[in-house]
Amino acid sequence: MRFSLRSGRHAVPHPRTPEPVVREPHPSAPLPLPPREPRLVDDAPATVEVVAARSLARLLGDVAPASWRVVATDRPSHHPCVDFVVLVDPDPAVVVDVIARQPGAEVVVLLGRHAPTERLVAMLDAGVSICLRESPARLVAGHMVARRRRGRAPVRE
Repeated sequence: MRFSLRSGRHAVPHPRTPEPVVREPHPSAPLPLPPREPRLVDDAPATVEVVAARSLARLLGDVAPASWRVVATDRPSHHPCVDFVVLVDPDPAVVVDVIARQPGAEVVVLLGRHAPTERLVAMLDAGVSICLRESPARLVAGHMVARRRRGRAPVRE
């Protein structure tokens, strides 16, 4: 007796044409991204140095005017061409040092949502230009644009 793959109980089934598969979206599929907000507008170029907060630098870079350059650094560079230095919850001594080494830069300080008022006052006494409590990047960039439009503050001595 001869064995055949086409007959008998060991026969290989003939391939059938597959039925079309209709896939519904999986309930855990990623949600669509919200529409991207337009950038703020300012024609004058500026350099923003964000110290020790890479995610904030990325978010600021997304909403800051297109002519602005946003750079993430590990510590203040004290470069004379920097227009804004953004510090997240710094020590007042760090603020005083940045102001002393970069007299032409505006210092922006972001504090935690529940930072005590005394901490905010200490930052303002140290000489910061803008001090905000846990704000979205768009609001921070908006404050910086407004500061530029009002005109540059006199150089600190």
